[in-house]
Amino acid sequence: MRGLWAITRKELYSYLVSPVAYAVAAAFLLINGLVFYYFISSPLAEASLQPILSSTVFILLLLTPILTMRLIAEERSTGTIELLMTFPVTDLQVVLGKFLATLITYALMLVPTLTYVVVIAVFGEPEVGILISAYLGLLLLGGAYIAAGMLASAFAGNQVVAGALCFGILLFLYLLGALGTLAAGPLGQVLQFVSALSPAVHFDTFGRGLLDTSEVIYFVTFILGALFLTVRAVESTRWR
Repeated sequence: MRGLWAITRKELYSYLVSPVAYAVAAAFLLINGLVFYYFISSPLAEASLQPILSSTVFILLLLTPILTMRLIAEERSTGTIELLMTFPVTDLQVVLGKFLATLITYALMLVPTLTYVVVIAVFGEPEVGILISAYLGLLLLGGAYIAAGMLASAFAGNQVVAGALCFGILLFLYLLGALGTLAAGPLGQVLQFVSALSPAVHFDTFGRGLLDTSEVIYFVTFILGALFLTVRAVESTRWR
């Protein structure tokens, strides 16, 4: 655990002193804030976070590659990954430490959005269960996107390629979620099955306030699978 905490602390410090992390957070909060203001100021506004949840899925699609592209690709391009492998830490600790640091950074980005909850609580009567479900979904979705970004970074030779690869993966998964609505009949059933692979489809359940165990299992499995492949990719660097 000491090695895991050391990696997590190092990466978290890198985020906290990096202007890129603050730029990503500012863009995330600005866009979400504008969307929230647009919906909350309409005559038919509801005491719910539902309007901003769909926009958050797309915003994360754009910002996650920037947040994750340096995690392993930078180590490889600068040659510091060889030095890192000489430290008394395992490849699993390296991957988990970087993942946890990025997830904590993302969670800190969500903290200012609690002001939205305060606003809708002042002017309405939101259901606490739906709000908790929505934030749990945001954390799981962010974790899935970050894990996919780490996987892309592990296979890329530099940060630009890692960012582009991560964006391509997330865009593919995002578009995959729309396939279920393109056809009916037997073909529609096949497309619905394929679209179920998209994290965005499973996130919709949390946005509606339905805390389904199967959806939590999906995200946990997605994250663990992506991290497992990332560890294997890092190990391949050691053997080379």
